[in-house]
Amino acid sequence: MPVITIFSAPYCREEEVATNLAGELRMKILRDRQIISRAASRYNISEDKFYRSLYGKSSVFNAFTREKERCIACYKAVLASCLLEEDLVAMGFGGFLIPKKITHVLKVCLMADMEYRLEVAGQEHSLDSGGLKKLIAQEDASRYRWTEYVVHQGPWQSSLYDILISMEKYTIPEVSRLIRSYAKKAATLPTRESIQAAENFALSAEIEAGMALKGWFVRVNIGDGKLQVRLDKNILRPERLEKEISGIVADIAGDMEIEVQSGPDMFQTDVYRPFESESPARVLLVDDEQRFARTLSERLRMREMGTAVVYDGEEALELIDQDEPQVVILDLKMPEIDGVQVLRHIRRSHPKVQVIILSGAGYDEDLQTCLDLGAFACLQKPVDIRELTEAIRKAYEKRSSQIA
Repeated sequence: MPVITIFSAPYCREEEVATNLAGELRMKILRDRQIISRAASRYNISEDKFYRSLYGKSSVFNAFTREKERCIACYKAVLASCLLEEDLVAMGFGGFLIPKKITHVLKVCLMADMEYRLEVAGQEHSLDSGGLKKLIAQEDASRYRWTEYVVHQGPWQSSLYDILISMEKYTIPEVSRLIRSYAKKAATLPTRESIQAAENFALSAEIEAGMALKGWFVRVNIGDGKLQVRLDKNILRPERLEKEISGIVADIAGDMEIEVQSGPDMFQTDVYRPFESESPARVLLVDDEQRFARTLSERLRMREMGTAVVYDGEEALELIDQDEPQVVILDLKMPEIDGVQVLRHIRRSHPKVQVIILSGAGYDEDLQTCLDLGAFACLQKPVDIRELTEAIRKAYEKRSSQIA
C-alpha cells in the first residue's frame, strides 16, 4: 500500500476519516503532534517552538534566529524517517515537504463549505456563530501561512494533491472508500525507485537537520551517488561550512562524495551564527526617536545581535506579549505609554525578560524607580555603544542563567 497523507481544512472531520481509513486498511496513523514530540526529544528543542514554527506567525526576530527554519528541518527529518515505514496514514502539515519523486505517497485534501464547517465546529465548541467563524478564520490563516511558506501557494490548489474531496457531498465511509480506490491503483504502489527516493529523502533530511542545528541552512539532494549541498546565499568564511558539512556527513552518510552547488540567491550574503551564541538573538528596541532607534539597531546587528524596533509603548506591549524578546532596550520618556509603564508590564507578565533603560539627563528619580522595579541597568543618552553592548551581553547571561 502507499503512504497516505491527509491535509484538511479546519472542521472537516479529518480524524474520523483517518480512523476509518486506517481501520479498513490496517494502517497506522501518524499525527503532527507525534512527529513534533519525537523531534523535540531527538533534537532537544521545546515542543512549543515546533508548534509556533508550524502553526504560528513568523517571529519578528526570525531573520536572525532562524528558529522557524531550524524547527522545520528537524520536523522534516523525523517525518522522512517515518516514511520508511509501510502502511501509514499521515495527518497534518507534513505532506507538503515530501518530494514528488516518492511516488508511493498518495496526497489527499479534505475541504468543505462554510456551512458544513460551522456545523462541525459547533459540535466541538460552545460558541455563537460569530465566535465559530472567527475560530475557523484563525485556523484557516495558519494553513495559508504554512503552504505559502513551504510551497508558495495557497492550501487549496488542486496541483498540490492527488485527490480533493468536498466533505459535504459524502459520508465518512464513502470518503474512506474513495481514498481506498485510489490507493489500490498501480501508480501509487511502491516501486524500487520510489523506495530509494524515500531512503534518499530520509538521509538528506537528517543531514539538513544536523546542519540547521549548527547554524547552517542548506538544501541537500542525493543523486548519482553524490551528496549535493545547495547554497542559496554567499556564505562568509565558507571554510567553516565545509568543515561542518564534512563532520556531519561523516557521522550520518559515511564517506559519500560531497558536491557544493550555488543557488539562485548567491548574490545575497549570509553570516554564520551558531545555534548557541554568547550574543542574544532577540533584542527589542523601544524608542520614539525613530532615526536613533534604527541606527542603534544596525550597530547592534553588526555585533551579531538580532534586533527588532518599535516606536511607542503600545507597539512594545503588543510585540512583547506575542513574541517575547530576551532583552529590551527601553526609552524612558515616550508619549502615552512611557517606559515605566512598559517595564511594569514586563516585570509582571514576562519576568525573565531583561530590561535596559535609556534616558536623557534629569530623570534621576524615574531611573531609581526603574531600578526598584527590576530593570537590569539604566544608561544615559547618548549611549556609548561599547557600554551598551556589554550591558546587553550581561543581561543576556543573567536571563540564560535563570532558564538553565
